[in-house]
Amino acid sequence: MRVELYPEFIALLDAAKTVIARRSVLLWQRSDETDPLNISLSFRPVIAEKIVHQALDRNACVACERRISYKKDQFAPVTPAEPYLVLVHNDFLGPRAAYYNDPAENALFEKMFEGVLGFSPRAALVREIVRCHVSKEDTGSEGYLANCMQHVRRDIEHAGVRGILLMGRAASFVFRDKAELAARQNKVFEWQNLPTMLCPGPNRLTYMREKNFPVEQINAERQNIFAVLTMFRDQIIGAGPTNR
Repeated sequence: MRVELYPEFIALLDAAKTVIARRSVLLWQRSDETDPLNISLSFRPVIAEKIVHQALDRNACVACERRISYKKDQFAPVTPAEPYLVLVHNDFLGPRAAYYNDPAENALFEKMFEGVLGFSPRAALVREIVRCHVSKEDTGSEGYLANCMQHVRRDIEHAGVRGILLMGRAASFVFRDKAELAARQNKVFEWQNLPTMLCPGPNRLTYMREKNFPVEQINAERQNIFAVLTMFRDQIIGAGPTNR
C-alpha cells in the first residue's frame, strides 16, 4: 500500500474536477452516460493504522479519521538549538522538501530567516500547523486543527520553546476571523502562553512575482516581512528566557 502517494493521487483528482467544472476540454458524452459533473471524484481511503505506522512514522498521530497520510518529520521529539517554534503550512509536503514544497519558497524562507534572525531554520523547530495530508475539503478544518494543537503543545514542552512565529496560512488557520487576524499583525501577543508573532510566508512574495504585481508592491511586502522578523528578533529572541 503506497500511502505516501495518496497526496499526489488526491491532487490528480482535484485537477480532474477543475477540468470538468470549467469544461476546458471537449467532453464527448453518449446519451446513456452520466453527466461528468455528477461523477464523484472524492477519495477517502481507509488505511490500517498498523500499516501506516510501519510505512511512515512510529510516532505518528491517529486522532483524525480521514487523514490521507502523514507529512514527513512531524511527530518525532526534537530539541532545537534555538528554542523557537515556527509553524508553516503546505497543502502537500513532498518527501524531499525541506520547509516548503516549492524550492523557490524554500530558498526565500531560508534567506529571510538567516538574514534577519541570524541562524538557519534548521536551528529552530519548524513544524506544519496541520501535521497530516488531508483532502482539500478538510484542509483547515477546525476539528483537525484542534487535534494538531496537542502536538504544538507537546513541542513547546519538549523543546522548551520561548517564542512562536506563525507563518502565512498557518496564521489564518489559527485566527479565522479576518478582523482578529488583522489586529494581530505587526505586534507581539500571547498565544499558547508564549510571545507570538504573525508573519507573511514566502509564498506571498512568489505569488506576487508570478502574478506580475508592481515592483513597488513586492518591495513593500518584502520590507514588511523583514520588519516582522526584525521585531521577532528584537522583542522575543532579544528578551531572552524571561518570556517563559
